[in-house]
Amino acid sequence: MASPTSHRVRAVASAALDGLVVGGAEAALDLPARSWARARVYLAITAAVTVETVLRELPALRRAVRGLPALPDDPQDQAARLHQALVTTGWGLVVTVVDGPLARTLRRDGHAHPHLLLGVVAGVAAAASTAPVWWRLATARIAQDRATAGLDDELAELLEQMSD
Repeated sequence: MASPTSHRVRAVASAALDGLVVGGAEAALDLPARSWARARVYLAITAAVTVETVLRELPALRRAVRGLPALPDDPQDQAARLHQALVTTGWGLVVTVVDGPLARTLRRDGHAHPHLLLGVVAGVAAAASTAPVWWRLATARIAQDRATAGLDDELAELLEQMSD
């Protein structure tokens, strides 16, 4: 059982990661193609997603290592992940479609790094689009933890009464 703050922090971090993935991939286009600099950006994005995935799946990994069966997926968690995947893919597609013409226009207007600007806008939009879903999931987990704690307290009281 995690604290309410940790659930909220996880929600904000998940939304920020969604924005980082979309925005970082777009911003990297300002770097030379097939360069080590662009590859580092993509490696950093991949590493961040991998770390977040491992942390999210840590309880399932622990169960697997112990030889315990997997728990069924939480429908709210599945819905949040589906929403996140659709939204980040959608913003990625939008920025891909407008990337060429908009980057040329921004470059003509004097912006030295048009893909960085587009990446920031798309990243903030992606993060803002997924934040409410992650926040609702955190709220549901907090409520579930409180209900579990209440049941644990009731069980402890009953066991105490039975031992008296």
